[in-house]
Amino acid sequence: MNEGSQFPFTNLGLQRNPKIFEFEALLEFLPHAAILIDPQTRRILVANSRAAELSLFTRTELTCLDIKSLIPDFESYEIKETNELDDGPAQPSEVQSLILTTIIRRNKTQSVVQIYFPSMPVKEKRRLLIFNPLDFAGRLYSQSSSSQFWENLNALSSATQEANIEDALRRALEAGQSLSGAGIVAFYQALDNSPALERNLSFGADEILPERLTAQDLIQLSRPEQWTSGKRPSSLLHRAARAAGLTYLATAPIGQPNALIGLVVLADPHAAPPDFLIENAQLLATALGSIIQKHIWMSKLKTETQLQEAQLRIHAILEEHIQEGALVLNTGLEILRMNQSAELMLGYASREVAGESVEKVLIGTETIMPALAAAQQGSSTYNLGNIRLYRRNGEAFLALVRVFPVMVEEQTEAIVVFVKDLSEQEQIRLQAQQLEHRAILGEVTAIFAHEVRNPINNISTGLQVMALSLPENDPNQESISRMLQDCDRLAELIKSVLSFSRPTEYELEILDLPLLLQRLLERLRPRITRLNVVYDLKVEPGCLPVWGNPHALEQVFNNLITNALQAMGEKGGSLVLKVQPIISAEGRTYLDVSVADTGPGIPKELQERVFHPFFTTERNGTGLGLAISKRIVTAHKGNISLNSFPGGTIFHVEIPVADNKS
Repeated sequence: MNEGSQFPFTNLGLQRNPKIFEFEALLEFLPHAAILIDPQTRRILVANSRAAELSLFTRTELTCLDIKSLIPDFESYEIKETNELDDGPAQPSEVQSLILTTIIRRNKTQSVVQIYFPSMPVKEKRRLLIFNPLDFAGRLYSQSSSSQFWENLNALSSATQEANIEDALRRALEAGQSLSGAGIVAFYQALDNSPALERNLSFGADEILPERLTAQDLIQLSRPEQWTSGKRPSSLLHRAARAAGLTYLATAPIGQPNALIGLVVLADPHAAPPDFLIENAQLLATALGSIIQKHIWMSKLKTETQLQEAQLRIHAILEEHIQEGALVLNTGLEILRMNQSAELMLGYASREVAGESVEKVLIGTETIMPALAAAQQGSSTYNLGNIRLYRRNGEAFLALVRVFPVMVEEQTEAIVVFVKDLSEQEQIRLQAQQLEHRAILGEVTAIFAHEVRNPINNISTGLQVMALSLPENDPNQESISRMLQDCDRLAELIKSVLSFSRPTEYELEILDLPLLLQRLLERLRPRITRLNVVYDLKVEPGCLPVWGNPHALEQVFNNLITNALQAMGEKGGSLVLKVQPIISAEGRTYLDVSVADTGPGIPKELQERVFHPFFTTERNGTGLGLAISKRIVTAHKGNISLNSFPGGTIFHVEIPVADNKS
């Protein structure tokens, strides 16, 4: 977008730097031919209409013309610079003298002119040249007054560069007063919500000019106008001037005739109207209008910039934290950038795939390319279905892909591809399906166990009757004994299966867990001692009662102690139970019961399976003890875990204390 389209003064058809425009507007009100040049390139930047009349070039032709084409001996003149930093106008001694030279006009004829080089600030980086045909010299100001004139003009131009609008308006009004010689200078500004003007800033106008002008006054003052003493007043300002005994009053509107934004007033109580009074008023009005429009434009630009910055911050946050991967492509299907989710999902960094074809990064089924081709034509694909894509390392994953074109004036400017990783959802779906199958299997197993238990009891009873009916030394007694043992083993297995398949809801009560463990160890002491195992129960201070079912928790710790004894075997070892309070990451208090043994440990590859149903390393084990224990602990809203290594295993059981609100 060019600069002119962003600048408020588009009605003049200018597409230049705003600062250049301000100079052009000011130059147009000068009574002399004037051009602005770049001293480094010696190119003309802008010229007024009088310069075009003098040179016979059009203003467009003058723009960017080499100054030597107009003034052949230009390089022989030195352009002085000042060290002034917009703190005020240059001093009269700093303005160069009139130079007499010849210009070459468009029709190759020559014209003798006088040229001024008014001083400009060093940071301005541009120089102003004023031309006067020799035959107009009699109309010029004297050299001393001309110096003052150009100083004031320079100050007026510098005022438009002030950052603060109040300072800019004040400096412009001061320069306008010096330029015109008027004793009274006033600036009226339009009100936001009223068709009226209010005196914003003035010098010498207090108690003379009215504070406010009505809409009727605006109609009468919509054009530059000069009133002198003795002339019939036509507006409130003129009547105020006559009442105050002013000799003259000149006004110039600021803005368009049907959209005035202000008014400039020049007046004096004693002096006669100077030459070029209306021109000076228009020049000041142009400067004030430029200041107002510039600050309006800068304010809008600042607001838009802040809004865009906020939108960019929001966009950056969304791009960074959105869970879906997003790839932005150009119309040639080359990657412009990817968000962080896409980088993690596909395994590529955005910077390393920028400019690459999307086919090399988004590798999957052939259904992607037709959707991208449709997006090039402006069509969106809201759902390509679940397709399989491949990461950088070759791993396949299930994804949901959507393709959207970015349209600007019915043309595709870019394409956005959203990719949602469904691998986690697929895993959850498979786990849910597996749990459903396990639930059905558990139900069937419970029914089967219930139905099998009665026949096994009948078989066991029949075997016992047979054993009683046979002599003790009968050879069949040994076979009957083995079958009875198998029946007992089956009955125990069925009992465990039924226990595992029952609902795990227990009646909870306040329970002293260390006391329960002490009683359990006392009952198991003969067996523990017989196996050459040394045991100990350690209870840390601060152990509060827990919510628990005593029979269910006793079953859990009985299973853990039994497993520990079996792991240590006949060689014996050491068994340590430790109870201590712990606080979870959520701030809840638990009692942690650790059951440690000095057995051989559980291999790492088997540790994840020890809580699975029917998994056991014991020859006569059912594989349901730890699975049932886990279900009981879970029903108590607790946790069970293990830490095993060569030479020992530690099970941790965490049960919430009774004061937890849950």
